[in-house]
Amino acid sequence: MPPRDGPVLSVLLRAWRERALLTQEQLASRASLNVRTIRRLEAGELQRPRGASIRLLAAALGLDEAELAILIGAVNTTPPPSPSARITPRQLPADVAGFVGRARELVLLDQARAGDGAAAVVITAIDGMAGVGKTALAVHAAHRLAPRFPDGNLFVDLHGYTQSMTPANPADTLASMLGALGVPGEVIPQRLDERAALYRSVLADRRMIIVLDNATDEAQVRPLLPGGTCLVLITSRRRLIGLDGARTVSVDVLSAAEAIALFSRTAGPDRVAEVSHEVLAEVVRRCGLLPLAIRLAAARLKAHPAWSVAHLLNRLEEHQRRLNELHAGERSVTGALDLSYRELATSDQRAYRLLSLPAGVDIAPDAAAALLATTTEQAERVLEGLLEVHLLQEPSPGPLPVPRRDPRFEEL
Repeated sequence: MPPRDGPVLSVLLRAWRERALLTQEQLASRASLNVRTIRRLEAGELQRPRGASIRLLAAALGLDEAELAILIGAVNTTPPPSPSARITPRQLPADVAGFVGRARELVLLDQARAGDGAAAVVITAIDGMAGVGKTALAVHAAHRLAPRFPDGNLFVDLHGYTQSMTPANPADTLASMLGALGVPGEVIPQRLDERAALYRSVLADRRMIIVLDNATDEAQVRPLLPGGTCLVLITSRRRLIGLDGARTVSVDVLSAAEAIALFSRTAGPDRVAEVSHEVLAEVVRRCGLLPLAIRLAAARLKAHPAWSVAHLLNRLEEHQRRLNELHAGERSVTGALDLSYRELATSDQRAYRLLSLPAGVDIAPDAAAALLATTTEQAERVLEGLLEVHLLQEPSPGPLPVPRRDPRFEEL
């Protein structure tokens, strides 16, 4: 049976050897040790290696004094449980009650085969506008897929778009994830790249689902991507097309039928039993078919037993107060949309305001250039940037994009 200190020492040694781009044989040669010793150390089989051997390894790996102290600490401190009793985290939030629709997206996500013979990590980036239900989709899909991943799951809110919170720092996030995987805090390295290497080593032989929710951009999530046979689901308001090897799934608003079903389930069958299809269709249309807005509108109805659906519709038809109606507790459509707008550069904020002035919703790049008093080429770059963060839509392909100002922002 491997000693209790084996797992921590083994993952550290493997992580630092891989960082140095050395094979086990090369490390053994540099450290003047037997290659069998290296293999036993990395397998967690060698009990209490000599201090001299540890120092030879540290010199061969180019470790500094702080890293040497961590390596020595891995031998002398109490490490996590042995592999046979290792921690299996189950961090997924509860599945979404009354989940509706998303059949196409779920088919795409159900095709993830990491852990069923696949050799590489499978990464799927789910993008869409604020309030469209990206997190709900990721959590629901993760629950469906969980039986394929017996080693557990991790869920991390990266706070890319959270009111009054700064986006999560990757180094801090890795420390938290390593802790959840059973790595003691005293042996977690300080540097980001070393934490990432240790994280990949810990997950090397595990089949897990990792949900990285509410990401800001590619740079925030790259250090959090494991190797091995894991499935990673990332949600973001930005299209993360810069992640190599990642599949992308873009989420749009619900269909009218799905939106009515969501409103009815959330409000309760007793509140909609006598309501016509036309009235329900108009309520969800006033909510822009946006899941967040629909849930909030239904929550408002439940909070006011004296209201009818027709009364709620009348309140939603008053444009000046519509956004005030769509809130419940700390959640609101205004807050969700405002974060998307505030993340824009000042010049892009100005461009978005100007693009909302003309009548209609479609605008061609040359018309946008005239409106923004710039060149067509520069206008295309602005439009592409707004498309990337889902503040515009591109309804049809062509030699030049013809974006549509997102009607939900105007409707709401």
